[in-house]
Amino acid sequence: MICEDGVHFPEHMTVAVIGAGPAGLGVARVLRDLAIPDVWVLERDKIGQSFRDWPAETKLLTPSFPGNVFGITDLNAVSYDSSPGWSLRTEHPNGPAYARYLEQAAEIYDLNVQCGVDVQSITPEDKGFTLHTNHGSFTADFVIWACGQFGAPSGKGLKGAELGRHYGTVDTWTEIEGDTAFVIGGYESGMDAALGLGANGKKVYVLDRGAPWLDGNKDPSASLSPYTQQRLSTFHAHLDIELIPDVDIEALQETESGVEIIARDGRSWVSEQPPILATGFGTGTRPVSEHFDYTDAGLPLLTQDDESTSQPGLFLVGPEVSHNGHLFCFIYKFRQRFAVVAHAIAGRMGVDTAPLEAYYDNNMFLDDLSCCEADKCLC
Repeated sequence: MICEDGVHFPEHMTVAVIGAGPAGLGVARVLRDLAIPDVWVLERDKIGQSFRDWPAETKLLTPSFPGNVFGITDLNAVSYDSSPGWSLRTEHPNGPAYARYLEQAAEIYDLNVQCGVDVQSITPEDKGFTLHTNHGSFTADFVIWACGQFGAPSGKGLKGAELGRHYGTVDTWTEIEGDTAFVIGGYESGMDAALGLGANGKKVYVLDRGAPWLDGNKDPSASLSPYTQQRLSTFHAHLDIELIPDVDIEALQETESGVEIIARDGRSWVSEQPPILATGFGTGTRPVSEHFDYTDAGLPLLTQDDESTSQPGLFLVGPEVSHNGHLFCFIYKFRQRFAVVAHAIAGRMGVDTAPLEAYYDNNMFLDDLSCCEADKCLC
């Protein structure tokens, strides 16, 4: 693994994987098992950078547990034969701890990882792509885009969003000043913000257009995780948190007293400090957006092989993968697609795909997307 000692990688790669998070490292591991040559993972910052950028108090929602001996893969693992629960000795690791697990995985799997390379755009060629980076231009036969969304905080069209502070820009909840705090958005990041602020003695108001804390949807991509529900039920009685549902916030406006939070139904609140925007994230495909088509919801359109519908040879892995209306946004979901992408690339290269049997046997390969029809998603 090369990551700290300068920039050293070939001018041409068979596969360029962009992003060294769980998606990028996981798919690179599958490609390595297929003995596909010259697979490189290019990372703008450090391995697991998005996790390093989490608020200090934030932990993974999904529990880690070393069940590999029994053929059950750790929910947060990037491969069937590793376990952050075992290596980190914790069930819900925080961001820096999970980044350490990713570093360990990259080293043990002997992956070619090059940090400090910012892929700013790509240009399709007659065969393959030219990658334009902060270190010049390079070529690759295939590109796998594995950049997550945490680096693309979004105000979701909220007027005056610049007057707030997005969840993704907070280093620790102890740095938020004042006795009260307003959080706009009540899904996972909103609840995490409320609990972090409440634990620091603040009166917290959570404003949401619905009521995610009451949603009965069984898909954790649409409702709060059991971990968050547990934290709420355990700490809500001891913290000063007020959950306010059915509030559609349309604008933020600066006033002499602070920031006015304005709802469509005429209600308003004034926050002395910039309100926390738990309004989600945009697409991580922005640098290559011209090579993807998108759904009305802003999700990249993909083939059955998780390839761009408009640009052959460009694949997507990670939390933005979506099929039949279902998001593969947790690690245990999107890792099922690693072997799908690897199988497609190997097939075009004439490479034997027999090593993928290990992924079939460990529920790591999901190519029958009929399982994700309404109310029957197995992912």
